[in-house]
Amino acid sequence: MLHELAGALARRGHDVTILSSASRSDRTVEDGVRVVRLPAPRGSGLRQELRFSRTVLPSLLRERFDVVHSLGPGDACASIVAARVRRHRTVFTHLGIPIREWFAERADFRHQRFIARYADVYTCLSQHAAATFESGFGRRAEVTPGGVRLAAFEPSASRAPRPTLLYSGSLDEPRKQLGDLLEALPMVARSEPDVRLWLSGPGDPSALLAAAPAEARDRTERLPLGTPDLSPVYGQAWATVLPSKWEAFGLVLLESLACGTPIVAADHASLPELVEPGTGALATPEDPASLADACLRALELATQDGVVERCRARAAPYDWDAGIAPRFEGLYERG
Repeated sequence: MLHELAGALARRGHDVTILSSASRSDRTVEDGVRVVRLPAPRGSGLRQELRFSRTVLPSLLRERFDVVHSLGPGDACASIVAARVRRHRTVFTHLGIPIREWFAERADFRHQRFIARYADVYTCLSQHAAATFESGFGRRAEVTPGGVRLAAFEPSASRAPRPTLLYSGSLDEPRKQLGDLLEALPMVARSEPDVRLWLSGPGDPSALLAAAPAEARDRTERLPLGTPDLSPVYGQAWATVLPSKWEAFGLVLLESLACGTPIVAADHASLPELVEPGTGALATPEDPASLADACLRALELATQDGVVERCRARAAPYDWDAGIAPRFEGLYERG
């Protein structure tokens, strides 16, 4: 999100600087954006992220910015503190689902409460995440979803010759519910005997595949890790399936729609917000039979006239240049 939004804002004529951390300090210009890499704090994970507040604070006090938009709790706190001197507008985007009870057990709980109270603008990636934030922290959040560049994610000339489902995401994270999809695959095959499943993403699916029905294993192909351009893969698939729970935003579903391919999602958290009749289907979470039925409905959609155009139209409001960057401009300028 960081670099895509920064690039879109730069293309719209804004002077954009990214302050980040790296093993070595440097300054570059990328996609019209000034990128300043500061020395990475010691440690790793969340504690390193929180220590970044002390690394970035001098830059925020030294330079003059109209708006500071933060994506991490450490830099957000630093921005709010610096704003008392520099008077810039503070914007924070939470990239997950801000569940207060979950934060209460984490090292950054005090930071999250501080941000929730003092940031000028607090944004979430979905209506579900925003409602969760308001319920837990008593404050309204703006909805600023993830985006896609329609010019970069385009339909393929043709789909795969056989009905093909695509799963893109972590291959061994339990909440992704990949095991449900493998269990559903033989059910889909009863109506679509030639159905295939492509797996794309990091992680080791060996344990899930070993536990899956033999028919599912025979129909499943893992794509090479690190496929540089997923656009052709989305476009050749007949449907993209994300049976996950607790997603803050289904980026792979949006990218699939941009490539003209219908989607299947679990009816849970943020995912239903991307699914509309004519472009996708919803399934009951943790229910392989319901997931199989949704996959069949999406496979049927893939054969209909006009489905590519409908899917692209569904993705259009999320284009970084035409849709998402203007949303943030409105939040930046509101005073």
